Amino acid sequence: MIARDFTRNRNVGVVLIVLMMLSVVLATASAGILVRLTGASNSLMSQAEAPHVVQLHAGAYDPEQVERWAAERPEVAHHQAMLMLGIDGANLFFDGAPQTANIQQNSLVVPNQERDLLLDLENQPITDVDPGTIVLPVIYQVEEGLEVGDPVEITTADGFAKEFTIAGFARDSIMNPAITSSKRLAVAASDLEEVRAHTGQVEHLVEFWLHDPDVQTAAFEKAYLDSGMPKAGQMVDSAIFRMFTMIGDGMVAAVVILVSLLLLVVALLCLRFSFLTAAEQDYREIGVLKAIGVASRDVKKIYLTKYAVLAGTAAVLGLLGGWALAPLLSRNITRYMGSTTSVWNWIVPLLAAVVVLAVLVLFVLVLLRRFNGISAVTALSAGTTGPRSTAARLRLHRSRMPVHLRLGVMDVIGRWPTYVLLFFVFAVSTFITIVPVNAATTVTAPGFINYMGIGKVDLRIDLDYVDPATPGQFSRIVEELGADPDVAEIAPMVTTRNDTVDQDGNATSLYLENGDHTRLPLTYTEGRAPTDPSEIALSLLALNEAGRAVGEALPVEVGGQVRELTVVGSYQDVTRGGKTAKAVLPTEGNEVMWYMIGVDLAPGVDPAGKAPAYTAQLAPARVADIEQWRSQTLGPIAGQIALTAAVSAVVAVVLAMLMTALFTRMLIARDAGQIAIQRAVGADDAGLRRQYLTRILLVLVLGVVVGTVAANSVGEQMFNLMFEGMFGGLEALGQGTSRIDFAVNPVLAYLVLPVALLAAVTGATAASSRSIVHADISTLTTE
Repeated sequence: MIARDFTRNRNVGVVLIVLMMLSVVLATASAGILVRLTGASNSLMSQAEAPHVVQLHAGAYDPEQVERWAAERPEVAHHQAMLMLGIDGANLFFDGAPQTANIQQNSLVVPNQERDLLLDLENQPITDVDPGTIVLPVIYQVEEGLEVGDPVEITTADGFAKEFTIAGFARDSIMNPAITSSKRLAVAASDLEEVRAHTGQVEHLVEFWLHDPDVQTAAFEKAYLDSGMPKAGQMVDSAIFRMFTMIGDGMVAAVVILVSLLLLVVALLCLRFSFLTAAEQDYREIGVLKAIGVASRDVKKIYLTKYAVLAGTAAVLGLLGGWALAPLLSRNITRYMGSTTSVWNWIVPLLAAVVVLAVLVLFVLVLLRRFNGISAVTALSAGTTGPRSTAARLRLHRSRMPVHLRLGVMDVIGRWPTYVLLFFVFAVSTFITIVPVNAATTVTAPGFINYMGIGKVDLRIDLDYVDPATPGQFSRIVEELGADPDVAEIAPMVTTRNDTVDQDGNATSLYLENGDHTRLPLTYTEGRAPTDPSEIALSLLALNEAGRAVGEALPVEVGGQVRELTVVGSYQDVTRGGKTAKAVLPTEGNEVMWYMIGVDLAPGVDPAGKAPAYTAQLAPARVADIEQWRSQTLGPIAGQIALTAAVSAVVAVVLAMLMTALFTRMLIARDAGQIAIQRAVGADDAGLRRQYLTRILLVLVLGVVVGTVAANSVGEQMFNLMFEGMFGGLEALGQGTSRIDFAVNPVLAYLVLPVALLAAVTGATAASSRSIVHADISTLTTE
């Protein structure tokens, strides 16, 4: 019986295997990505012996002061400091190209001999660099196409020039991704001192390793910041390093997991449809088996064996496909963090495949329960698993629509429960096509700058606080910008570090950006910008961690005194770990961290041309065309999402084609008697095919509409959940810490993708409906 069923429905079996296989492929691939990402990240952090807490400090540094303080801290296992020599982009040339448009803060360093190691592309420590050579961050090999042997030159206005040859590329456990905005370039100690004598800004990385970082980090950071230690810069910890390292590929894994879950649901529904169709065709035979004494459990074993074989075949093929696909989707992980040869790279995808197989088999067992109510007498007399749906009684003579098209519409309306599965598949196919594409277009859209904590500006100018002379430099820059006729408006901001409390009452620090936030304002998700010293606006993640809502008060230490500031607004910010704030507080007497000026240029002024001029004029400030700043910060992440979107679109189109083929063949098998009668009374085969094409396309249109609406509502919520998990962890999920609106490309989302689905479904329907010619009245009378 099983062998005959395979022979009779070979095409249906193949399509069902492929549908289940696609679900297994993506489930195992996403598991492979996650295990590779986690393994590579842990391996990079471990092999490089990454620090647990790092304080970036620009200005005078007293190592003995830090030494004495660290010796008194029982939680400190080790500490060290690394000197960094920041090189202005106008003075730095990669293969002859000036780095004026490069938003990264490139610094020369002498590689450490132990701890916080730079690793080569084989993940071996780089502890020595030959004089005259330089080791660049791997991002410049991946994104800029630089190669070993290319020249790197550092020049100054006094005529000094130092040329290096690229000797290799390094992976950096704390500054690897583009979003960190600082990069370390390894050189020999003699070369660094030679360059230092002519140019460069000296900074220090003050690094600490703790005995129990999971427990001690928060308290240690607070103690350090309150102790008067060097802190003219941002403090970050290993959790932030890991988040930045994993964010891009983590998004890819999240999207693939979502698609694989939706495909599993579709596979289960298709399995149900196939099972019910086969059971209906075999209903009389089931009755015969029961009549001759075969027990219900033995009948169930026959069907369980059939579908277990199909599911097992799909699981094996899907596992092989997932093993092959995972390296492709995780190639970015290999480039930036290296590959880990772990047995878990194989075991975890295998476990994922086993889980999917178990779900499929258990679902079949649930379906088999309907055999319990079948009696031999009922089956032999009825010959069907249940009453057939009757077509809607619509009158053909009142319609001007061609007869076959009218019959197709009548069938969809009259037997709508039959088409619910196909409708759901088309809606899901549309959903998994549009959501990843919308995610990619959103991250690459110019308007995404609104979610990076800054308003609509043309240029962004950053200046780190170094010493007491820095405020004067900032004032000079503001004056020069105000006097430039090419500038329409500026928004100067001063960021200070202020103490506050989290939702549990624990002391914590917050970076407050102070200034006139009504000038070149950003978009607030709720409320408005602060306008006086009694108000504050928080990023969504900072608002969640503070346990506050808009309209409530937050205690903030200002000038040594605690003030109750009213939260008047909230906004989205994916920079600096997503935790920032905006206020109009006095900066005198507070700890200034850095300065930022947003610049809106006059109409007709080219930002890309103005940025290099300002770089030379406003040194030591860093000047970036805002579009370049956005694209360089998020470019690698956007590229990964775009790759995932392409894979998802292909999977969706294939899914729609396979399901259309499966559904059409099963529908024709069910309707064989009606088709034979219509052919006997003179209906032509082309007209009959048009009936089925009308049915499928009508359902497709409805599915595309519903899928598009779901993509722009539910899909947008899922996209925000992904950001919440990446920045805030599992505890931030569903807390509203991300509220990004999709930036939809209407031509791509509403024209190109639906047309691709339409073409695929039309082709599959046309190919599958050819079996109509086999429905003959003689066969019907024989049966």
